[in-house]
Amino acid sequence: MSDRTVYQEEGLSSPAIVRKRERTEEVDRDLVERARGGDAEAFESIVRTYQRRVYGVALRMTRRHEVADDIAQETFVRAYTNLHRFELGRPLSPWLCRIATNLSINHLTGVAKRERPLDDDTAANGPPAGEDSPNPLRSLLSSEFSRALGDAVDKLPPEQKAVFVLRVNEEMRYEEIAETLGISSGTVMSRLFRARAKLKEMLKDYL
Repeated sequence: MSDRTVYQEEGLSSPAIVRKRERTEEVDRDLVERARGGDAEAFESIVRTYQRRVYGVALRMTRRHEVADDIAQETFVRAYTNLHRFELGRPLSPWLCRIATNLSINHLTGVAKRERPLDDDTAANGPPAGEDSPNPLRSLLSSEFSRALGDAVDKLPPEQKAVFVLRVNEEMRYEEIAETLGISSGTVMSRLFRARAKLKEMLKDYL
């Protein structure tokens, strides 16, 4: 078993990952300080760096491309107007994801209840298998399960859905999720446990 595998299984970060995170935080600090001073290019760099992750979180939460676009744009608008509140020296990504997640939860608990999410599985689970797949039956079953999983995730309470998306899709560590959502690591684990239990029950015909 490699050192990297051990770190992943124990929920820890390897020294290389820690060093990379520290370098990222240094770059983020510089960009935030410059953006606070009115440097438009610095904030544009922040947007370019994190727009895909922010959009991805919003899309997996809402499963609607147009809504995810709006949430991503609103996330950066709010980030810009609240840069003075951001604590320098802390990672920028969890802060941005927290804004996007809160906006997504607000959407899901509002008009989204009356809206139908995407019918295909591309939003929450990636693109479907190609038409020239060597095993059409396997592709069909995989597509059906992905669709069922997406529908099941949609039925989770927004708070549990947020934890599940950040852990499974964004591959965040427990402490990163806790920081992103402003909750304790224990609450993260509790919500994730309940989310997985509910998904297992809803997907029992596929498991």
